[in-house]
Amino acid sequence: MTTMELVRLLVILLLVALATALITGRTRVPYTIGLVLVGLVIAALRLLPSVHFTPELVLDVFVPALLFEGAWNFSVDELRRVWIPVALLVGPGLLLTLGVAALVLHLVAGLSWGAAILLGAILTPTDPVAVLALFRELGVGGRLRAIIEGESLLNDGVASVIYLVVLGLAETVAQGHGLTGLGVTGAFALGFAQLALGGVVLGLALGISMGWGLRWIDDPLVETTATLVATYGVYLLAERLGFSGIVAVVVLGLTLGVWGRRIGMSRRTIEAVDGFWGQIAFIANAVLFLLIGAQINVREFLGGPDTGALLAVAGWAIVAVLGGRAVAVYGLRPVAGWLRVAREPRRASPVLLWAGLRGALSLALVLALPLDFPERPLLVAGTYAVVLFTLLVQGLTLRVMLERLGLIGAAAPARPGPETDRSER
Repeated sequence: MTTMELVRLLVILLLVALATALITGRTRVPYTIGLVLVGLVIAALRLLPSVHFTPELVLDVFVPALLFEGAWNFSVDELRRVWIPVALLVGPGLLLTLGVAALVLHLVAGLSWGAAILLGAILTPTDPVAVLALFRELGVGGRLRAIIEGESLLNDGVASVIYLVVLGLAETVAQGHGLTGLGVTGAFALGFAQLALGGVVLGLALGISMGWGLRWIDDPLVETTATLVATYGVYLLAERLGFSGIVAVVVLGLTLGVWGRRIGMSRRTIEAVDGFWGQIAFIANAVLFLLIGAQINVREFLGGPDTGALLAVAGWAIVAVLGGRAVAVYGLRPVAGWLRVAREPRRASPVLLWAGLRGALSLALVLALPLDFPERPLLVAGTYAVVLFTLLVQGLTLRVMLERLGLIGAAAPARPGPETDRSER
């Protein structure tokens, strides 16, 4: 594809996104769900044959920007209020979801243990963009919104690390290297520690260094550009060193958003950074959700020779993910009580269950699998099915659930400004 063709395609996608925004603004369909529906039409009618959803495009271009924007805007006050329920969902909750899903996929759907665990890891990251947009539209705020946003922000990193470790173990076994149960456990723990802790240390070190360094600069354009360079720089460096780039970006964004902005940025710089990353996130999400729909060609999926086997795995993948999510959400409520945590009202639990949408990261992870990976077509089919089901079925019915549960109207307060202002230096 030439440069001119790439620019023309981007302009067309943005025009489609703007038109979709105008249309969905007059309907009850969330904007991001409307983009997926338009993408499905584009794929079915082959209106834009040059549109491709590649894992490199998502993981190396879109994901760092979206993760940094989310971490930068996550309020420290909200994090303090919900860190225990978020930690429960990201830690034991994620493992429960993955474990239940893997059991169903192996025992019922017939996938091998390696493929079942890998698909569970692929489908664990949640994508709350559509949910949070609907929450803002309907005035849903407070702890519920903060928990969903915080969980999604952190579980992307944890789930991606688990995916990389499990994929590495599966490839090791496929090459004929035998591993005992203890050996698998040790290798998993060592791989997880290297990827996750390395990303945490790298992101934290760069975030602290930037926070102190920006105290000596008072130029919004330069400082905004520095956040862009740091986001992609820490991602690329982490990947090169064998760490998790996703974890590094999340930690960098949280460090700068919670601490760096207070000691190193003036109010006008913070406003410039907010506006820049808000625009980047809007464009990235618009293009991504269009590409999600355009990637999944339902007609081709149903017309292959292995349609029966693919549909069976697809159906059980949906059941597995919903079952795992239900066990995590409802199973952790007693634990929260034992920890004397002010729990969400019981009517919020169905929302936590139903708001676990899957999106671009899951698609990118499954498409990044080696082409010769055993059972790859089944894993791709399962991921497509779960992404479509969660976005279209859960995403389109979430408004009705919120209305019936009486959770509409409790808008969250605006994010407070920085406590200090460097403009008087």
